[in-house]
Amino acid sequence: MWNDQSVTGGGFFNTQNQFGNVNTPNQPQKSGRRASRTAPIVIKQALHSGDDGVKIWGTEIQIVSVVARIRNIQVQSTKITYTIQDITGRMRAVLWLDMEAMDEDDKSAPKVQVNDYIQIYGNVKTNKGKKVIMAFKIMPITDMNAITFHYLQCINNKLKMEADFKKKKTEPNATFTSGLPANSMVGMGDSASVNGLNPRQAMVYNLIRASTQEQGISKQDMFASLKDKMSHVEFENTLEWMCGEGHIYSTIDEEHFRATDA
Repeated sequence: MWNDQSVTGGGFFNTQNQFGNVNTPNQPQKSGRRASRTAPIVIKQALHSGDDGVKIWGTEIQIVSVVARIRNIQVQSTKITYTIQDITGRMRAVLWLDMEAMDEDDKSAPKVQVNDYIQIYGNVKTNKGKKVIMAFKIMPITDMNAITFHYLQCINNKLKMEADFKKKKTEPNATFTSGLPANSMVGMGDSASVNGLNPRQAMVYNLIRASTQEQGISKQDMFASLKDKMSHVEFENTLEWMCGEGHIYSTIDEEHFRATDA
């Protein structure tokens, strides 16, 4: 098991540039990459992010996923402040409470305690000179394998984004399209809906948003409903693009998804 008390020791996660954050060598100040991505990170990446948020190899990360252990909880009338810690550092996460939801069914506050492991989805902000995660989703972790899986996701994501950054650097005239094929649905301005999704993307998004399950809806169930309307490749490309743009995020594994505004 990870020793989350050792937050200042050596090793992979204490190499400041390992994840390609704001101090990545030779990284240009401005990049042709698009922003609004969703990505798993470790706390050190959040602590060392710039005023414009977390960046990994030139890509701005709008929504971050952090797996950590709760070290302290402060409950106020309108918000809950968590002190969280992983193997790379410690920081605060703030969850603003939905007072109407609390009045109705008392489900606004997550059922977690000090020393519990949790997964947080949110935005990294600067508050009074300190980095804070403004959380919109906090889920308790009951399977300890999820902790290891998260760190592996961080490593894999960093390596993929590093490779993509270097590839784009050698192709200055290339247009970033989130890896979708040239004939994909992205960029079809005439058919785009008011929220930036075209009809096919909206079909997938609405299916995900309609799910009432805590872990979200699975790929298998989604495609079973959509297989008569799109190919499997098109379906997978749509999911990848929507994750990259921050419309949806994966939950218990890479097969289940929820909408970020659900």
